[in-house]
Amino acid sequence: MEKELMENRGVTLNSLEEERQALNMRMLLAVQLQDLEAQKALRRELEELEDRIDRLLTGRRQPFPQ
Repeated sequence: MEKELMENRGVTLNSLEEERQALNMRMLLAVQLQDLEAQKALRRELEELEDRIDRLLTGRRQPFPQ
């Protein structure tokens, strides 16, 4: 059981890391193009992703929205 949880966690963490890498590449392009609106949007997405990664690593769960 514990092994299954660790495998699922690893797959999820890997996919989140890949998503972070993709967002970072998009941020680099937005910086190169001097697109401030895209940079703001991507910064928000990166912050949300960092929160998801943090929750996964610490085991905290966020309540469902009402």
